[in-house]
Amino acid sequence: MSLQLIIYVAIVIIEIICSYAGFREGVYVFKPLIMLSLLFWTRDYLKTHPWLWIGMWFGLGGDVFLMFGGQNMFMAGLGSFLVMQVFYIIAFQKTLSSAGKQYLKVNWWKLVIPFALYGFIFLMILHSPITDTPNNQGLWIPVVAYSICLCSMGVAAAFRFKSVSSTSFNWVLVGAVLFILSDSGIALNKFLSPFEASTLFVMSTYAAAQWLIVWGISKK
Repeated sequence: MSLQLIIYVAIVIIEIICSYAGFREGVYVFKPLIMLSLLFWTRDYLKTHPWLWIGMWFGLGGDVFLMFGGQNMFMAGLGSFLVMQVFYIIAFQKTLSSAGKQYLKVNWWKLVIPFALYGFIFLMILHSPITDTPNNQGLWIPVVAYSICLCSMGVAAAFRFKSVSSTSFNWVLVGAVLFILSDSGIALNKFLSPFEASTLFVMSTYAAAQWLIVWGISKK
């Protein structure tokens, strides 16, 4: 295990402990450090993978906004992560090869269907809890837009099949799936039914997702 990974895991664990202990000051320090550490370690990405690196800054912004309560901060966090996903999608698209594009001409639909199906079913589950709750009025369209973008990021990761090494493909795809699961956990906890393990589930899947995507894109 590399020193960077040990430090990263330590940051995530401390953030989760601070959250459950109600130590907000600790969360304010360690939650931003998740993305800040990755940004620091991948400074060279500004030249090699600029779209991903810029997107990571919006991921940091989303983390910061979601540390604070209230619908306005939730919307700001949603918007920041949406922009991050757009940058990630572009970054994934930049890694496509001629052979990969040729494969997609025939098989693209096989890679789209699982994500489209998941997004559709999940939005159907959330529809009534969002639209029938007065406090959630006005959130349905932003949530739909965000979900489409989120699942599109998963599709973009899947589209890298046959364009990159199997290691790079697997890391990024698993990272994208974990990101979808993490955001699904946020939505379930906020709109459907709060659950005690939400922080542990959301933060562990989110941190793993970012690590796999950020490092996976450069794997040979």
